[in-house]
Parts: sequence; C-alpha cells; structure tokens
Amino acid sequence: MGFKRSFVGICLVLLALAWSTPARSASPIPMKTAWLGEHETFAVWYAKQKGWDKEAGLDLTMLRFDSGKAIVEGVLAYDWAIAGCGAVPALTAALSERLDIIAVANDESAANALYVRADSPLLSIKGTNPAYPDIYGDQATVKGKEILCPKGTSAHYMMVAWLKSLGLEEKDVRVKYMSPVQALGAFAGGLGDVVALWAPLTYDADAKGFKPAALSSNCGVSQPVLIVANHEYAIQYPERVEAFLKMYLRVITFMRETPVETLVPDYVRFYEEWTGRKLTSEIAAKDLANHAVFNLEEQLALFDDAQGKSKLQNWLTDIAAFYESIGMVRKEPAAPAAHERSYGRLPQSPSIADAPMAKSKASCFHQPSLFLTHERQRKGRDCPGLLAKSNRKTTQLP
Repeated sequence: MGFKRSFVGICLVLLALAWSTPARSASPIPMKTAWLGEHETFAVWYAKQKGWDKEAGLDLTMLRFDSGKAIVEGVLAYDWAIAGCGAVPALTAALSERLDIIAVANDESAANALYVRADSPLLSIKGTNPAYPDIYGDQATVKGKEILCPKGTSAHYMMVAWLKSLGLEEKDVRVKYMSPVQALGAFAGGLGDVVALWAPLTYDADAKGFKPAALSSNCGVSQPVLIVANHEYAIQYPERVEAFLKMYLRVITFMRETPVETLVPDYVRFYEEWTGRKLTSEIAAKDLANHAVFNLEEQLALFDDAQGKSKLQNWLTDIAAFYESIGMVRKEPAAPAAHERSYGRLPQSPSIADAPMAKSKASCFHQPSLFLTHERQRKGRDCPGLLAKSNRKTTQLP
C-alpha cells in the first residue's frame, strides 16, 4: 500500500553501502528525471551542464512538466526515476503509493506572497498579532475583502495561514479562485483587494508597484519542494538513487559556498531555457536568495525524528491538514485494532498516514537519513543515533 509498503528494503541496502563505495559502471547509466521550470530544477540542470551526473555514474534526462500534479500522474507513462515537486502532489492519496520522499529541494516560503495596492489601508496596520510581527492588516481592514487566489495551491495555503494569524477564516473574506496569471492580470486591472502569488509572478507584482502584505514565512508556514523517487525504481536500484543524491548534494554545497552574483548568469540561462522567460540579473539574484536550499547537515536535521516528529514531518502534517480541510484529500477510515497496536495509528487522511508523517510508516524518511548518514560517515564525521534508528525491525512493517 504505497508509503505503507516498507521502504526498509532500500534502507537496508543503503545501510550496507555505508561501509563501501559503490562501484561505478563502465558507462553512465541512463536515468529519467522530471522537473518544473522553477528554482528546484536549477541544481540538477547545473550538474548536467557540468557533467557531474556522469561523474556520479549517471546520464540524466530531464523531462519538463507544467505542474507537480502532471509529474506524479506521469510516473508510469514516462517512467521517470527521480522528480522534484511540491508537497501536495507527493501527499495526494491516490498517487502517494508510487512515490518515496528522498530529500528536500528547497523551501519556498519566502517566495510566496499576498500583495495589495500601494494605497491599501491594510498597509497602515502591522504586527496586530505579536506572534507574527511582520504581517500587515487586522480584522477590521481585512474582513469582507476580496482576495484573488489560485485554489488548492501553496498560495491558497499561505492565504489561509495569513487569515488565521489575524483571527479570521476564509468565510470572513470573499475569495475568487483563478489561476495565478489570471489573478495578477485581474488585480492589475482593478479587481480584488488582495492577490496571492508565488515567484516569479511576485516579481511582476513588485514591478507593478504592488506591496506585499505577508509572505508565507511571515505567517509561520514552511512550503517545501520535495525530491521524490519512483518507489519501484528505488527498490530495484537503490545505488542509483544514492548516486543521484550524492550528485545533488554536491551542487547544493557548491551553491551554498558560491556568492549569489556568481550563480546569476547560469541561473538566467537556466530560466530562459526552461521557461522561455529572461530574468534580469536583479530578479535572478532575488529568486536564488528567496529559496532556501539544504546541505547535508541540514537535510539530516530536517529528517531527524529521534525526539519525536521530525521538522519535515511537522511541515508536511500541517500542509496535509490544510488540504484535508478544503476537501482535496480524504479522511482515513478507522484502522483495525491490531494495526493500531502495532503502529500507533494517527487519525489522519490517507495522504498523511500513508506518507512519512505516521511514525510507524516513516520508512521513506529513514532512507534519506540513512543515505545522508552514509555520506556523513564517508566524510569521516560522526552521526550518533541515526544508525541505531536504522536497525528497527523490518518485520513490524506491513
């Protein structure tokens, strides 16, 4: 049953690999990957440009899709091995059975924003809720306002978090659902009081003189983009997944150690190739800065559940709860008592319980942790606790 199926097979293989260096194939192994024309794709594109995929023993093909939903729906038709997509496609109940989360590509919470016009009364009120001091507006200035928003998106999630921080709910405002491009166009034409967007449309909003009332990060929500693996492929070829992740982390380390201005020319070229849009150097630098990426140590920290739920599990639980609240995921029926005794059932939607949030079914969270532990050990650093976690009995998993 998808994420309920144990990913421990891969965990054990990778644990065995922790004390050996995988032999490189005589010629690079072809690997299909799937991506959007967004920031998270840049690292893999850059690795491909530099030939780092071949140095890792792989020959990557990068398939381009228009949405994360299209990526996960195309896993069988296009037979891709690794992909980057938002949390929601990865958590969708119908498709989560085919995917395993292997890393976090970035956090987009600084690249999603709610915009108002420069003369909006919302901008006269800031920090009404001391817990969220950087957001604008209060109940009086927001209640009853018309918000243009793409339904069921990260922008929608941000909008609801903003309203909640002000003590409001979606029913307290008038929401018009439309695509982000339509929303920005309509807002520029005078429709609505607030528009919810994500990059790069946020940069267009800036250029038009609109002002951000809140970012996702201001509202206390994180919006991770995930790197996922085709479950069947990862079970069959764990050493290839490992090779990909090592290549990917090589790029992330490079990006973290390289000044943004040095990355800008390549990022501009990448963006034009993948979207047809030519960014200015200023916007390219801003987009790079607005997307946090995570190196080896930070990935380990995100996946670490030694003290309970990991940070990533908490992020994804909150996201899944939102999508359940708007009816985009189904409520999970009660599980048998034996299942409850064995796994400590969580009364959540299938996308939560089947995905790595349920501690008993978090095997796909352990896999990247084991890989990262492996990589850390290879570099001669200690990683207390994670190997001990990897020795959990596999017979307990369904």
